[in-house]
Amino acid sequence: MTLRTLAEQTRPPDEVIISDDCSPNDPTVVVERWRPYFPSLRFFRHSQNIGMPANLNFVISRAGGDYIANLHDADEFYPTLLEKWESVLDTYPSVGFVFCGIDGWYSKQHSNNGVIVHDVDEFTKGRDFFEKYFLHKYSSIVWGTVMARRRAYEELLPFDPGYSYISDVDMWMRMCLHWDVGYVKEPLIILDNTPTPWRQFRWDRIGLMYRIQIENINRFYADQPERLRRELNRHHWIVQKVYLRRLLGRAWHRDWDGLREGMKRCQELNWPIRILGELSNGV
Repeated sequence: MTLRTLAEQTRPPDEVIISDDCSPNDPTVVVERWRPYFPSLRFFRHSQNIGMPANLNFVISRAGGDYIANLHDADEFYPTLLEKWESVLDTYPSVGFVFCGIDGWYSKQHSNNGVIVHDVDEFTKGRDFFEKYFLHKYSSIVWGTVMARRRAYEELLPFDPGYSYISDVDMWMRMCLHWDVGYVKEPLIILDNTPTPWRQFRWDRIGLMYRIQIENINRFYADQPERLRRELNRHHWIVQKVYLRRLLGRAWHRDWDGLREGMKRCQELNWPIRILGELSNGV
């Protein structure tokens, strides 16, 4: 379905590069079936799993052209996706990456019947975008599927393997420091909702986001010592509240193993007394 919707784009891709990270089902037959539909299609299959950041670094380093769209496998794309992304990058030379709304979100409760379109302008200054949509946030409004300017990637690669499966969030934050951000206020991507462990609750996601936040706060405010001190102090309290909410959530779901894991992580961060006290008080 992914290749079919790419073949139906109103602005056909100049090249398609598929980098299979040693998936259990070899996609070679499917790739070969669609090869005639694209002027240039290259296919790589890793002999062992190298992880999302390394796979992104691998495939982006082999891409040509001024604009590079990294697309998730098994997602589907509206026919005008590439055309509208390209239009934003053409219109605003200072934009480093552009993203859009999504369709098919698994939770109807947290979306408009599966559709998520944010109230984001077509053009936002990078620092403004960081402070409004990233700073102190533990979720990202930027879905991992974007079109980025080659020059932005050349300045900022690699995706940091230390941030594992959310290393793209760190990349978009870093782009905000040097580039502006584009947005298409339409749901042009239909998500694949096949259950995966990455969409389940994971304690490690909070730890990774904490590290990403601290590193990027230091990047953005290195030349403003008082602002840097203030934002770091604020984030110290915010992350404790995040952990507390998640602990209460594990207790609500009677996930005792998850609750114990969360308490252990709090102890490792030297926060046990405050969080245990608040938890026992029912906050």
